[in-house]
Amino acid sequence: MKIQSFSPSKLLSPYVQKYLIIKTEEGIENQILPSPHLVLSFQLSGSLHSIESEYSYDLPRMGIAGFRKSARTIIYPKKSSALLVLLTEIGAANFFQEPISEFNGKTLSLELFIPNQSLREIEEKLFESSSDLVRINLIENFLIQNQREQKIDPIVSETLLKIKKSNGNLKIKDLKHGLPSSLDSLEKKFKNSIGTTMKHYSNLLRIHSAISSYSNQINLTEIAYNNGFFDQSHFNKEFKLFTGKSPKTFFEQKQIW
Repeated sequence: MKIQSFSPSKLLSPYVQKYLIIKTEEGIENQILPSPHLVLSFQLSGSLHSIESEYSYDLPRMGIAGFRKSARTIIYPKKSSALLVLLTEIGAANFFQEPISEFNGKTLSLELFIPNQSLREIEEKLFESSSDLVRINLIENFLIQNQREQKIDPIVSETLLKIKKSNGNLKIKDLKHGLPSSLDSLEKKFKNSIGTTMKHYSNLLRIHSAISSYSNQINLTEIAYNNGFFDQSHFNKEFKLFTGKSPKTFFEQKQIW
């Protein structure tokens, strides 16, 4: 499996974290962990498949994947490839007029949200191109053409920043301090703009931090406490819900990406 990463242009950097082009000659099954970022996907060759909570389905040729609470498996057949757009937390709201929470737990075709003519054109151009850099430029132009004049509520932006700075370790009730909004109102605005609840987003950050901080020189109990979990039992429960495996089993296995 070959994975190439590309940075967005300055114009799109507030909305796109990075682009990935994934290719495999032999085919592979890849476990995808829940991410704090929504993802746009464009299949370049082959037909990708997903297995999620024992439910199996073909992925749309061009789609958007919302927030998840547990891992899923993406099956890449032989000689398949895909281009992924990893959006920033505020990225989806820049391209879709629907409440971003409507994507929660789903992978939906872009045909539901973007004019078919625009999608047909980008699909044809991606298929005809043999250069990955040209494909990235095509996707950038496609995204720019489909931008909306949508601004995130400053209260949501400030709340998002607080959660990120604390690495997901702020209590939800403490997020409201100094903000001219009720907790219920803040929660609704956050979910509609970012795509999930403040608690779920915080949990995603903490688990990802725990995974990235793992090494053979630090024990799991220390990782749990360093990332804001009450105890080892609490960490194990949240970790297994997130990855489908216990921390010990997860770290013993090779992770692809």
